[in-house]
Amino acid sequence: MIEEHIKESFVARIWLEHGDNEDTTWRGHIRHVQGEEEQYFQNLMEMSEFLSRVSGVMGPTLASSSTTAMKSNRSNKKQKN
Repeated sequence: MIEEHIKESFVARIWLEHGDNEDTTWRGHIRHVQGEEEQYFQNLMEMSEFLSRVSGVMGPTLASSSTTAMKSNRSNKKQKN
């Protein structure tokens, strides 16, 4: 039996937002091209849930560290003169 593959297209945009205490947070937006559904997300779990809901296909299980907000701690290293 030949399994039919359905192809879906998504456009994702990811950027950094600077917050208090020199922290930065990854943010994202994903859009389903064929259905024109879209969603903003703050972690990979939200993006994965959108992909699963829209495509009807469960993706891989994400590690627990991926479910937290996509944070990047950037400390400004000041040179002491």
